[in-house]
Amino acid sequence: MKKLHELGQNFLTDSSVAAKIAAAAGIQAGEEVWEIGPGMGILTREILAYQPKLTAFELDRRLIPVLGNMFRDQLRLMHADILRVDWDELTQNAPIKLLSNLPYQITSPLLALLEKHHQSFSIIVLMLQKEVGRRLAAEAGNKAYGALTLRMRMIFDIETLLEVPAELFDPVPKVDSVVLRFTHRASPPALKNTEMFYRLIQLGFASRRKTLRNNLKSHFSAEQLQALEEQSGISLSRRAESLNEAEFITLADLL
Repeated sequence: MKKLHELGQNFLTDSSVAAKIAAAAGIQAGEEVWEIGPGMGILTREILAYQPKLTAFELDRRLIPVLGNMFRDQLRLMHADILRVDWDELTQNAPIKLLSNLPYQITSPLLALLEKHHQSFSIIVLMLQKEVGRRLAAEAGNKAYGALTLRMRMIFDIETLLEVPAELFDPVPKVDSVVLRFTHRASPPALKNTEMFYRLIQLGFASRRKTLRNNLKSHFSAEQLQALEEQSGISLSRRAESLNEAEFITLADLL
């Protein structure tokens, strides 16, 4: 079957990788599970071995009969764009475990949806491009560290499970992939001003080469920034990528 590049289709060909992804979710019989982009069903088959209540979302209409013939009544198969479905309605059976060999071009909007609806999911296991994996797992001081890192890790513990070389896909993509497991943080930090924390990290990383002061000076007065620096003990001459989560929280709580 010809792959549709506009759908970002790169089908996994190694069943051992699919088995590891399915195993990483710790699926129990009867649990609610979602799969996004089942493709030719290589991961679907491994998921179904655990006998969950599986809902699979596939955008390519050509694959619907293929998957239907493969798995019959073992799953709920939806021909749908996961970015456009009603998540509030579909997540009523939470908690849900979500697994996906994620189409590359929906990575950013899908992560935003998972951030918004995170309480509906107990475990998320995603295979995505290695560069995004680096950003999600990065520590302060690393060039890959940024606003996405802080937003997602405010909610989740993110574990890198394995790297998957490009040659294990058809067609072969230009980049390698990585499998990540997301679980909720047991004790997320308390924020006095949640809105300010998220605003601050967006502003701080707006121009990565600039200092915090230069990124913030058009949004806060010089007096505010001077007081912030004095009260926090954090130099605003630093770049955002050098600040860890606790330091961003300290700044946000003082603004």
